[in-house]
Amino acid sequence: MVKIAIIGSKGFIGRHIEWYLRQQGERNISTYDCVDSDEQSYTKIDLTSANSVTKVDVDVDYIYFFAGLTGTYVGFDKLDSYVDINEKGLLNLLNHIRESNYRPKVIFPSTRLVYKGVDKALGEGDMKETKTIYAVNKLACEGYLYAYRQSFDIPYTIFRICIPYGNLIDCDYSFGTVGFFLKMARQGKDITLYGGGDIKRTFTHMSDLCYQIVTASQMPESDGEVYNIGGETLSLREAAEFIAEPYHVNVVETNWPERDLRIESGHTYFDASKIQLLLGNTEYRKLSTIDF
Repeated sequence: MVKIAIIGSKGFIGRHIEWYLRQQGERNISTYDCVDSDEQSYTKIDLTSANSVTKVDVDVDYIYFFAGLTGTYVGFDKLDSYVDINEKGLLNLLNHIRESNYRPKVIFPSTRLVYKGVDKALGEGDMKETKTIYAVNKLACEGYLYAYRQSFDIPYTIFRICIPYGNLIDCDYSFGTVGFFLKMARQGKDITLYGGGDIKRTFTHMSDLCYQIVTASQMPESDGEVYNIGGETLSLREAAEFIAEPYHVNVVETNWPERDLRIESGHTYFDASKIQLLLGNTEYRKLSTIDF
C-alpha cells in the first residue's frame, strides 16, 4: 500500500489534496500542520524548528509539502517569517530526510510569480523575475530541491500553479482572485479591476489541479521535473464577467495603486504542454460552466 504524508493539510490546497487522495482510495495518509485545532486527525509541527519537523514520519512514498505563507507585499513587512517558514521549513524537512534511511518523493507547489510576465504562453524554461519575497521564497525552494536531489538522492516534483479556484469539499470558497470576485458579487458590489483587467492568467479548477498534481507526482518519470499546471487562459476581466453576470453586478476599472503596480507581474499564463505530454491531453473545466 502506498504511504503518503501531507504537510500543510489544513491549508486550502493541502485539504483538497488529502480529500482527492482519499477519493482515489488512498488510506495510509499521515497529516501535519502548524495550526491549532480540536481535531485529532493530524500532528501539529513547527516548520521553523528542526526538532519539531522530526515528528514527520518520512518512511513514506510521497510527501506533499503544501505548507507556507502566501501573499505579495506583506512579505516585505514579515520578512523573517516568510524566510523561516517558506524556506527554512522545507530545508528542515530535507535535512530530516537526508539524515534518515528513507527517500520519499517531495511534492512541492511553486507559483506563476517566479516568471517574468509577457503576453505569451510561458514554458517552464522561460525567463524568471522575482518581484516579491514570496516569489523569491518559491524560486529558492525549487533550487533547494534540486540541490538535495543532486547530493542526497531525494526525489521531488515541482508544480507551478497560476490561479486555482473552486471548492470540492464544502461551501466555503477559495482564497485568491476568484474568491475575491465571488465575495464582491455575493455582496451585491461591483467587481473592481486595476487597469481594467486585460492581464491574462491560467485558471485551474481544483478538480483539475488535484488530478494533475497527484497523477503526475506518482509517475516515476516526473522525478526531478518542474511542470506548469494546465487550465483555461482568460483575462481577469473575462473571469470577473463570468462571475458578475449571475449576480447582476458590474465589472469596473480602477486605477493601480503605485505600490501594487510596482510588484505586478503582468501577463502570466501557462504553456502546459509538458504536463499534457506526461498525462495525455486533458480537457480542463471552464470557468463559464461553474455554478457560482
